[in-house]
Amino acid sequence: MTGLRLAAVGDNCIDRFLTQKIARVGGNALNVAVHFAKAGHDAAYFGAVGDDEDGRWTRQELVFNAVNVDGLDIRPEITAYTDIAHSAEGDRQFLFEEFGASATYFPGPDAIKTLRAADHVHFGLLNESDLLCEELKGSGATVSVDCAVNPLTAPVDLAFGSVGEDLQAAQAEMERLLALGHGLVVVTRGAEGAIASDGTTTWNIAGKPIRAVDTTGAGDTFIAHFIATWKMSGDVETALNWATMAAADNCLYLGGFPQEGRVLSS
Repeated sequence: MTGLRLAAVGDNCIDRFLTQKIARVGGNALNVAVHFAKAGHDAAYFGAVGDDEDGRWTRQELVFNAVNVDGLDIRPEITAYTDIAHSAEGDRQFLFEEFGASATYFPGPDAIKTLRAADHVHFGLLNESDLLCEELKGSGATVSVDCAVNPLTAPVDLAFGSVGEDLQAAQAEMERLLALGHGLVVVTRGAEGAIASDGTTTWNIAGKPIRAVDTTGAGDTFIAHFIATWKMSGDVETALNWATMAAADNCLYLGGFPQEGRVLSS
């Protein structure tokens, strides 16, 4: 471990790939936490799972991937799940989402104290994110948000957007997020790469040519590796390059990170 303390807060789910008849642990914030650890950092996940088999499986995968689970709440609900299908051409379709125990999660006082001691806190889909931003003010932790899933209104240090491959749409989203007061904005463009700006300088990186198996979790992988590299180097161009390579690699397998998975019953 490098000593860099990184935390992801928010959603998790069981990704149920109906076409392939396999399930895997995932979710925006959880995937980011796992990839923080894969990048060699001290990683922690804060979220909620149900008191059920899927919840126990989720915790097991986090522990296996060296993610601290002290902030994982176990609730008398079901663990969130997402039904995903792939067309004959390989295009991904989200058929149904059940948010379960994740729906109303918010970190308690002890969890907030731990988050305030982190070097960086990332928000995935999270209930009352603006309130948590207030709780983290003055802590010294930098904060980021995945704006594709979280409608946070408070300005943070680093905001991620995603609107598809079109460059004009990505530029418009970048300008919109900068206008909200975010310090640095990164907008991913799928296979076309990503753009970034701090309002003064703009960066652009092309995607890596690959034959994708599945794009689930590619954005989360990008986010985690961008944050880790940016925090270590302070260099946006370097962070974009590492993040783009990591996201491309993630598209070579099913799900948000490598795991055995479970066979879905018919």
